[in-house]
Amino acid sequence: MDRIVINRNGELAVIAAKPFPEEKQEGYLHRILESEPQFVAPLDNETGELLPIVVVASKLKLPSGDELDLLLLDSRGVFTLCELKKGKVVRKTVGQILDYAAQLAEMAWDDLQKQIDRARQRLHEQIEQAGGEWDEESFTDDALRDQLKSPRLVIVGWQIEEDTLRIVRWLQQQGINIECYGFSYFSAENFEVFVPQNLTPYIGEEERPPRSGDIRRKAFWEDMLRRLGDKVPNKRTPPTTPWVSFGIGMVGAWISWYGSPSRLRVQLLIDKRKRQDLISHVRDDAFLRELKEETGETWERRETEARLRFQTERDAGTNVWEAPEEVRNWGVDTLVKLYNFAVRYLREGAVVEEE
Repeated sequence: MDRIVINRNGELAVIAAKPFPEEKQEGYLHRILESEPQFVAPLDNETGELLPIVVVASKLKLPSGDELDLLLLDSRGVFTLCELKKGKVVRKTVGQILDYAAQLAEMAWDDLQKQIDRARQRLHEQIEQAGGEWDEESFTDDALRDQLKSPRLVIVGWQIEEDTLRIVRWLQQQGINIECYGFSYFSAENFEVFVPQNLTPYIGEEERPPRSGDIRRKAFWEDMLRRLGDKVPNKRTPPTTPWVSFGIGMVGAWISWYGSPSRLRVQLLIDKRKRQDLISHVRDDAFLRELKEETGETWERRETEARLRFQTERDAGTNVWEAPEEVRNWGVDTLVKLYNFAVRYLREGAVVEEE
């Protein structure tokens, strides 16, 4: 894009693109993207609209002492690492952002949890204000931990060299979600215009052949849902995510299966913001005692700023997606027992808002 046309009170003016001024430091571009992260927001595959996205951290200190320019979180529960360059983007920038992603994956969750909790809350409010749907299961701590290990990577610069674009396209073919954004710059008296352009759009999951991990997860959940049948109300299509969730007839509370690398977990989750009426009812030892008696399992209670979770799990061997029959049957039986108990117990102690 080399020109734009603006309308000032009926008078049209043509403004030509200009080089990004050398005196505009990288910090200037950083402030713009920090205040308007939609600049690099991914598109909704169905509507073509920009997805809601918020800043988790700015100038995040990494274990090496380096600083990541921006860490973002979008409405799918996907993190974006954003590296900004004032001038030309050269190929060593690709190595830089890959290194940042590797360092971020090794950081302790506790070092980021407060920032992630705040971002999650802002994003939740933003989605609800826009009339959108909030996917509870995509924003659990466990789900976000997994997403942090395989984030979307974005490099932003005024000029991006062709060898950089070639490397990025090759990495995309290997299944790495990485993109380069250039932008056209326009200015006139009293205003500036930045027009972003995604130079390497990433092919979405539904448009490229499924990866082996996706295939294994989908096959596992297909088998688990077949075993479950209609014992728990569900109309689920087998997903490729590490979890499958089920409603229990009330807003802000649900049950799920979750597969970690070598363990299968059954869990009950309650959103503390939505269901304060339930929290005191389930926090006491009587709830855990009755849950154990009902299911025959030992349950662990975990709590974050946003959610209260009760979980029990079983060792699935070296790979949960290849779990033996006994573990699969345990997962189904325990989920059914949890569902029957949760529906009865929670309804007894709460003013229920039906789903």
